[in-house]
Amino acid sequence: MHSVLKSPGYWLAAVMAASQFVNALRAFVDPIGFATYMGLPLVAQQDIGFVQVYGLRALFIALLVGVFLYLRNMQALQWTAIAALVMPLGDVLLTINADATTATITRHLLILSVVAATAWLIYRWRARQAPDAQDP
Repeated sequence: MHSVLKSPGYWLAAVMAASQFVNALRAFVDPIGFATYMGLPLVAQQDIGFVQVYGLRALFIALLVGVFLYLRNMQALQWTAIAALVMPLGDVLLTINADATTATITRHLLILSVVAATAWLIYRWRARQAPDAQDP
């Protein structure tokens, strides 16, 4: 069996975990700026709590993916990446509805593409390692 460290999907998952960690920090350090960056600027100062809730969830995702990376659990990383597709897809729809800039919407589409590529690359790596042991 080949090392998971040779899988591009493993490293993309590591980048995703790191970016979620950075997002969590940004949500707490500068919630107003982070909300604007995400394409959903805050209307009222009181809405900062919702950005911080996002930050907590981003931190959870970063830690969970970090655990899977540490354990080198490619199956868990694959299914996490598949389930995670809902987030950037939702971000695309939310930012379109909020009349965000084309650059912001495009960034969310790019993130969606990277998450999908990560899931696909991990799936392919797993298929090459144990073709008969794949999940349905």
